[in-house]
Amino acid sequence: MVYFEGNLLIDQVQGHHNMLEQIVHNYAGLLVFFASIIGVLIIYRNFRGSKIAWPSIMAGMIAAGFIGLGDSAEHLLTGINPLPHESLHYLHMLAGPVALFLLYNGLREYSATTEIKPLSGFKLTLILLATILIPVALASRAHMRWDPEIEFPFLLVTSVPTIIIAFLLLIKARSTFEEHSIVVLNISYVAFAAMLLTISLMIGRMGDVELLNNADLYVNGHALADIMHAATATTLLTFGVSTEGLVRSM
Repeated sequence: MVYFEGNLLIDQVQGHHNMLEQIVHNYAGLLVFFASIIGVLIIYRNFRGSKIAWPSIMAGMIAAGFIGLGDSAEHLLTGINPLPHESLHYLHMLAGPVALFLLYNGLREYSATTEIKPLSGFKLTLILLATILIPVALASRAHMRWDPEIEFPFLLVTSVPTIIIAFLLLIKARSTFEEHSIVVLNISYVAFAAMLLTISLMIGRMGDVELLNNADLYVNGHALADIMHAATATTLLTFGVSTEGLVRSM
């Protein structure tokens, strides 16, 4: 069982797996993954061959799905070899900032008043492949699960650009609210939910590293992440369904 010593969460790795909260965490993460796939399939069916700039947004939705996949499936893998677990662990941590970048770029492409060059399908594919391969490369260097020699530097390196992109995304999403377009609003909601999910997971992980080792950050970060997993899944499906109305109006 989990127990506290002062403000420190003791035996949090083993205890985390014995908490009923972990079951919710797993289901919520998988919900995001499947919602992202369904949302992308709906959009692709409606707009394949269209000149509307959806590729970056769809790639961002897939990356958001990677967050849920990594955050849930890592807890379902057991065994001595840390490679599968750590690959999924770093996948959900890297997929967050990647999703924010792609959704921000997609918002810029879709709402641009002047012609801008969108990211090509080839470049987007490379970004998504790198999102998968970089965690595998990091995991191959890990000697144990949640290897502190890798995780804390990784958090430091990724947290700064994540915060910057999240800030830019928040500004862009706010400006799109003024357009009063249901589709654009739903894109913004997806981006905003993915941003909060990424930040909450980052807070949870920060509470688990040696420098902070703070139970409040760890527990509250993961609890907020459970909520944001569900919220992100909802916005992904809502956005996919909202494009049906756009098709009928064209």
